Amino acid sequence: MGLTRDLGRRIELKSMDPHCHDISLGLYRQQTVEGSSYLVHTYSAHEDAPSRVSEIVRGLVEVAGMVSLAEQPGLVAFPCGGRHEKALRRSFLEVCKLPGSEIGGVLPLVRPDKKAECELTIESLGAGSYRVTAPAAAELGPRRCQAVSRGFAKLCEMDSDESQPCVVRFGCGMEHDALMGALFFRAQNVRSAMQEDELAASRGTLAAPGSQDGNP
Repeated sequence: MGLTRDLGRRIELKSMDPHCHDISLGLYRQQTVEGSSYLVHTYSAHEDAPSRVSEIVRGLVEVAGMVSLAEQPGLVAFPCGGRHEKALRRSFLEVCKLPGSEIGGVLPLVRPDKKAECELTIESLGAGSYRVTAPAAAELGPRRCQAVSRGFAKLCEMDSDESQPCVVRFGCGMEHDALMGALFFRAQNVRSAMQEDELAASRGTLAAPGSQDGNP
């Protein structure tokens, strides 16, 4: 992934946004003494492009639990100052899938699970640790809790411990409830999520045109 002007290092690209005239949207990492921040940017000259960037930023703030920084429009960061880039890249692409009217709102930490035939719950243990739980009466609950925990470990690059197979932890040691809720569905379906990653990788990374009207 290349460097583009002074925007920082691009870590993700939505090559064609169907909700805004097929413009492309990039996510760029910027590093400061305070930690990592991320810029949502488009080179598009379309009149609707700035509002679409604002929608994506709002989604990352409301859905993924990031904070908007005053230094530059479109700049966001995690409260902990950490990267959490694998989880962020996926959250960015998930937000880009939605029209502006459907973006926003923290997703719940309780979800139905078809395979377990019950609801699964994400319980915060503090210090960035989370446990996936199921009702005691659910026969398949323990197995699914372990599977979903492994899903979070893969998707969010979280730490896990074989002695506590249903517990995962963010290395920064801080809580990220919104991010856990945002990726709960993906952790339940980690195989399909990984297949999407493999398909995207096989297609290669599209370079932003940069100089064409209507495109970044």
